[in-house]
Amino acid sequence: MAFDAFISYSSKDKPAADAACAVLENAGVRVWIAPRDIRPGGEYGGAIIDAIDHCRVMVLIFSSNANASQQILREIERAVSKGVAVVPVRIEEVTPTRSMAYFLGTIHWLDALTPPIEKHLHQLADTVKAILQADQSRDAPRNEPLSAPGPAWDADHASPRTDTPPPFALAAPSAPKTSARTKWLLGAAGAVLGAVVLVGGGAWIVSHLQPASAPPSPAPSPPPQQAEALVPENVPFISDFERASIRSTYLPAPDHKALVISTQVSFVTGQRDVETAKRAAMDACKRTSGENAGFCALYAVGDTVVYEGARPTLPPEPWIVRDPSIERPMVAKEIPLLALRWRDQVEKSFPSLGPSKALSIGLNYYAYFGNQSNIDEAARRSLEWCSFHAGTACMVVAVDNVFVVPIATTMKPVGFFRAANNAAIASELRADVARRLANATSGWNVVAVGASGRPGLGLRAAKEEEGIDRALADCSRQDRNCHVIAIGPFTVEPLPVTTPP
Repeated sequence: MAFDAFISYSSKDKPAADAACAVLENAGVRVWIAPRDIRPGGEYGGAIIDAIDHCRVMVLIFSSNANASQQILREIERAVSKGVAVVPVRIEEVTPTRSMAYFLGTIHWLDALTPPIEKHLHQLADTVKAILQADQSRDAPRNEPLSAPGPAWDADHASPRTDTPPPFALAAPSAPKTSARTKWLLGAAGAVLGAVVLVGGGAWIVSHLQPASAPPSPAPSPPPQQAEALVPENVPFISDFERASIRSTYLPAPDHKALVISTQVSFVTGQRDVETAKRAAMDACKRTSGENAGFCALYAVGDTVVYEGARPTLPPEPWIVRDPSIERPMVAKEIPLLALRWRDQVEKSFPSLGPSKALSIGLNYYAYFGNQSNIDEAARRSLEWCSFHAGTACMVVAVDNVFVVPIATTMKPVGFFRAANNAAIASELRADVARRLANATSGWNVVAVGASGRPGLGLRAAKEEEGIDRALADCSRQDRNCHVIAIGPFTVEPLPVTTPP
């Protein structure tokens, strides 16, 4: 039987796979799914290979079960090698293994984290149908790649591959348009009445793509319905000093003028026409950006914002809550969610930066700024840069040389914890857990959960171990087989078992 889509899933996630199959088939997509479509008496492995070789799209039901499955990893590897488009549907907030991230690092993910899953699957059907239509319109052979599915980074070593851009070419995975994300980075120049001069200085940023779960990046902002006036305090990425320079120098200056932004700002004023102003501002940015000249982006012409790219997604304020009971010296090798290589990079460079400085992390990026005028500025700029590339809000984890969030040592942080959509907690209890955690703004906060999804909380504990004991005891009073799922702001799992040599 001819078919369009192959569903890859762990047998433990069969209800989600069956729901995806039903929605796709109701939308007119021909689906192959095991064990339904394996002929009686047929060889299982051979049927899987044959199905992958002849499908046009692979739908991956991604969960902790799939993440740990070598069979699913082999299926993905086969699909990528055959040029089959892979569409991961994430039903749990879990970070892919390094091997999984190698194949999925640059692919757009669909999230179906909040039940019922059916409400998310219509987007899956639309995505699969769009891929199939694009495949037909190009009149491509069935196994010809629909897009470049290969990862931009070698996930096994967390280092750039030889056929990829340098580390600062930060095209975020799954961004709808890479140009919206790759038009930024290091540069610094300003201009007054046509004279190009340097604005700002002393700041530095480091950010890197990680082997990541790569949650989907936000779509570029739609064109505004009316002209957006340039407000210096809203210009992202740049320093407070540069924002003040825009207000005091750029805004009152005569036309024609243009402003280009990277992590710093370049502008020219008093040009003979608009096009000349735009070219001059862009040239000024490129001259000071060197090999990163491609990251300059036009932000404003005259006093009107013309920038069409995505904006950073910032977390709610306050971004930093100082709590001496959980603070301790920053140890780079203990920074959560980062590959070892990037932790080594932080260890080499972050401590030597002058205050004020802040380090932010996401599921697949990190960024830090140092030598800033104050901590708030360092936090804001690191969050903007990290969140812009990660596609979701990042978190400040260190200020100067101190961890400012609880970093577990008894368990391994593997992701950000959000009680409101955590599948391990019974759905009717999530809102209460989220509320109680939001009210516990100090100490160690730990969440445990039992087999029935009933949670136990250890709040405002003086030590990590005390919080764990309280959470497990609270859970055990109402459920069985309790285990810890979150410490502080992170989901956690047991530390790897090390075998003696």
